Amino acid sequence: MEILGVDFSGARPDNNTWVARGRLDGNELVLDDCRPVSRSQLASLLEALPAEAVASLDFPFSVPVDFARFWMPEARTMPDLWDAAAAMTLEEFFSLRDTYVARWGEPKRLGDSYHPESYSCLHKVNPNMVPMTFYGMRMLAELWPKGCEVPPLALQKMGKVVLLEAMPGAALKVFKLPYKGYKGGRDALDKRIQILQGLARRSGIGLPNLAEFRDQCLGSHDCLDAVVAAVIAALWCTNIDQFRHPEPASLDIPNPAAALEGWLYAPVYIPAYTG
Repeated sequence: MEILGVDFSGARPDNNTWVARGRLDGNELVLDDCRPVSRSQLASLLEALPAEAVASLDFPFSVPVDFARFWMPEARTMPDLWDAAAAMTLEEFFSLRDTYVARWGEPKRLGDSYHPESYSCLHKVNPNMVPMTFYGMRMLAELWPKGCEVPPLALQKMGKVVLLEAMPGAALKVFKLPYKGYKGGRDALDKRIQILQGLARRSGIGLPNLAEFRDQCLGSHDCLDAVVAAVIAALWCTNIDQFRHPEPASLDIPNPAAALEGWLYAPVYIPAYTG
């Protein structure tokens, strides 16, 4: 099964998005490649993936319910908002965000509330989450009509890749590995080494050739985040019950708030790790 982990960037130069690609065999993830791509290259790569593939992407798939109602009261699910983002400029989205935040602050989505280390997708100061959210939603507006599956939305059943919103830091916290301070600071290198040394054992996903990508991961936290995102996707494939899910409205109907806000999928139960 093909696996992708993506550390997504909304930066203006469009050169900081990293993709880790590999193949899952049982509980072992063999990495094939880890490299930077542009956002348009990423969209093409995701569109071409086979139906069995799972890609975890590190950006908010949507916005908080209250902001969504302020922006587009008629929206019912994420694709409504994705289409609206695709029809806007980043400057227009910034203006909309600024008007809302000045009155009501920066709420989190329900799924984010389980992760104190996460930021609101409306956060604008270090890290600036707004461009990442905007460009990610625009990309999903392109991919959704082509049949990609995006939990927690109802299945499209068009035989396309599963796209999963993920957060490497939240997974690292569950793995009891450094989830803060590995991106910058005087101890960043030591913390990246700890992550690389413990990632396979703590996650339960074998990484037999991780050493081939060691230097890249030590040199770039974006590369390391992409690898961690790939491990999240591999865990999803081995047992989705390891993840927290939104409560469904009924057996076949998704939770309406999650269908509009999206859901951050992070592992919460790792049976392979015992200490």
